[in-house]
Amino acid sequence: MSKKFFAVLLFCTVTAFVHAQSMKITPKDFVDASDESKNYVVLNFAGRSRNDLYKSALKYVNSYYNKPEKVTTKIEGEQIVIDAMEQKAVYTTYLAAKTYYDFYYKITLDFKDGKIRFTPNYKYFESPGGIEYPLNGRNNFMSKNALYGGSGKVARKSLEEGLDVFINKYIAEFSKSINDSKSDDNW
Repeated sequence: MSKKFFAVLLFCTVTAFVHAQSMKITPKDFVDASDESKNYVVLNFAGRSRNDLYKSALKYVNSYYNKPEKVTTKIEGEQIVIDAMEQKAVYTTYLAAKTYYDFYYKITLDFKDGKIRFTPNYKYFESPGGIEYPLNGRNNFMSKNALYGGSGKVARKSLEEGLDVFINKYIAEFSKSINDSKSDDNW
């Protein structure tokens, strides 16, 4: 009985991951987890017009950010660019103490009928002391000044993993919001 349950659970999990769009951070910036040659994912919303998707995305942006007018630029009906910061987006643990980092990023949303191209870009982390950590740079044993060192090796694995969680959670919430929204709500 437990083998059948495990098999069904495994099948459901694999099926969910196959259909989900996910990204990961690399020394080249965010890339599609299933095709690292792409720096974007395409989110499919069959039967939805470009204008409807644009309006639904704009509703999400307006509800997600405190001051959306300060973090967005738009080309009406075609593109939304989000240039924002997430406070305490990721953390590292050292000697049982958590240090939280703010994450500065840019997301470009491009629209076609039935599709949204989601392109995130890493700008930098900022430590509680105000130190900025770019994507690539020089790292040594005592000083970690970038997410990835000169050889492309990650300086702090927990920050890399935290970014992957952050961007994929953002994509999932964004996609759910678009799927749940209707341009002509009858209320």
